[in-house]
Amino acid sequence: MKKLQIIMAIALISFMFSCSDEKTPVDPDPEEKTIIELVSIEGTDITKSISDLPEGETEVLISFHTTITNNSTTDLKLRARMEIMALADGQYSYFCWGDIDKNEGTCYPPMTADYTSDRTMTVKAGETTPPGNFLQYFTSSNVEGGEGKIRYIVYEDGKEDNRDTIIYNLTVTK
Repeated sequence: MKKLQIIMAIALISFMFSCSDEKTPVDPDPEEKTIIELVSIEGTDITKSISDLPEGETEVLISFHTTITNNSTTDLKLRARMEIMALADGQYSYFCWGDIDKNEGTCYPPMTADYTSDRTMTVKAGETTPPGNFLQYFTSSNVEGGEGKIRYIVYEDGKEDNRDTIIYNLTVTK
């Protein structure tokens, strides 16, 4: 029995020394970083000439399709905010948010003021949305042309500092 006690005591002492001599402490798990990435399919600058419109049409309608990538390891509930930076007379902007085909989205009416989506869209961890889940539109019925500039901010619901921004520019020429 004494041999067993001696072996156990040596094992315990060895274990304590090995723990106290640890040169590299165990790092805690890295903090979760959620990253949202917006990418425009068509690009962010479009110039359209009124003279290019089919005969009889007087309104320019441009759509932008934006993908949203969730580069984190957790699902994110997101909101979109449209901020009007510049609009010429006769120009409006609006957007569609969510999967309209599955009745899980909304298209907001044309407007000339800042607007935040009244619903969230969930983007699963590591996934990218189809381009049709976030659509932006510019309309211009101004025959003189003009420039519009709209900023979209997509952010995590309740954590506005976790976000990405994209700016769309439309120039309508005569």
